[in-house]
Amino acid sequence: MPYHSNTAITTGTPAFLVSLKDFLTGTVGWTLYDDGSADPYPYYVFRSFGESGAEDLYLRFQNDSGTHRISVEVYQYWNATTHTGVNGAYYLNSTCVKTSDSAQFIYWFFADLDHVFIVTKISSIYYGHYSGLVRRFWSDAVAVTQLAVSAGSNVVLPVNTALIFTVGESYQIKDNAGIERVKVTAVNTDVTPNTVTVQTLTRGYTAGAKMGEDPQPVINGHFYSPSTFYALNRFDGYSSANGHVGRCGAANGGLQTDCDPDLRYGRTVLFPWLASINASDCQELRGELIEVYSFGGGNTDSEDTLTVGGDTYLAFNLSSAGWCAVKV
Repeated sequence: MPYHSNTAITTGTPAFLVSLKDFLTGTVGWTLYDDGSADPYPYYVFRSFGESGAEDLYLRFQNDSGTHRISVEVYQYWNATTHTGVNGAYYLNSTCVKTSDSAQFIYWFFADLDHVFIVTKISSIYYGHYSGLVRRFWSDAVAVTQLAVSAGSNVVLPVNTALIFTVGESYQIKDNAGIERVKVTAVNTDVTPNTVTVQTLTRGYTAGAKMGEDPQPVINGHFYSPSTFYALNRFDGYSSANGHVGRCGAANGGLQTDCDPDLRYGRTVLFPWLASINASDCQELRGELIEVYSFGGGNTDSEDTLTVGGDTYLAFNLSSAGWCAVKV
């Protein structure tokens, strides 16, 4: 599905949540995986396989007990029968979308099947929220296990392809119940299915488990995105809902005001927002936000339209993050 955007004025948090559901499912193509609209604290869980068709995204948006917000949680997997998630990433009062419970406010939705970026204007302040995949810096290639395997040492996994693995390197393996880092000790591409041998598995994995460098780089931002976020996992697996804290940093070197626009050709330069895990025990540069950029903001007002490289962007001076351009 292509990239989509929409803007409207709404009144109150409940109406906003319904508008988000209609946009993601009716326009963008996400699946309404669990409809919790009858819950005392109404929620929707949306699922997507990403633009590639090979991703796993589960996002929950809920009108919870807090005021003037929609809380956002991301999960490795969501069980729509038991209405519970596996290995979530969120932080109470922080990973949310700013709203107004009773007053009118304007919102902007930007999304594809990989991510969702939401801007709301509450009074005179613009707030952003990012959730979904980052544009990963590691490979998106994954192998899919063909049979269930048990925990143990020197475990042989039948996979649809072993061509993506290098002996001696470490990778992540995940299914709907867990995730861990494993070291590859052997590969065999001469048999069908191919096999890959890993040094140790701490738990069993079902058939259909995915194994690769970074198979699920999903993040959940604060209400003042781009800024602090919580990643769904870390290089060596999962620890807790707020155990993989990260931050966004604009790759502008502090030079953004020198080119907004420049004087040579009157061009505005957009800089990517990098996403880095900065928790002390799992630091790494993970990727960059999708279609959200930093720029200097010169001669610009929020909600102005920018044309850069043939694409159209909306400018917002976001709370905390500053000037951002979001693809329309």
